[in-house]
Amino acid sequence: MHVREATPEDAPNVRAVADAAWHDAHDEIVGPDAVEAFLADYYAVDELRERYRDGDSETVVACEDGDVVGYASGVDGDGAYTLGSIYVHPEQQGEGVGSRLLVEIEDIARERDYDRLRLVVMADNDDARGFYEARGFEHVADDYDERLHVENCEYAKPLDDD
Repeated sequence: MHVREATPEDAPNVRAVADAAWHDAHDEIVGPDAVEAFLADYYAVDELRERYRDGDSETVVACEDGDVVGYASGVDGDGAYTLGSIYVHPEQQGEGVGSRLLVEIEDIARERDYDRLRLVVMADNDDARGFYEARGFEHVADDYDERLHVENCEYAKPLDDD
């Protein structure tokens, strides 16, 4: 597996991973219609291309045999670097792809002189919460997502100088 910065050309492949992973992770929590609406809005291929071109956030992709199988994004935050997303195609989950992507985002945060990483996850997404907790994240706050009408949990993790 190879992890690299996303390029505008990766946008359709990131969207394909997002489609599969979002439905897999969130259909039972918010329903498939809400997932479709979110994907159509946030993961429009043209907007992804622009996002990767303008550099306001950092997105990395994990590739196997030339295919994008996962992605993660991060953005500068107030006092902490924010992990905005990390998704792996359901067929590759459990193979270390998510862990490798998380390490890459942590490295980016350290390079930008952050000493803490934060993220928000749906409260009912037990698999994701377990993934983060197993990697040193602690639940620090609760949140409500007005758009998806779901309870969320904020997690944080100190970044040491590995």
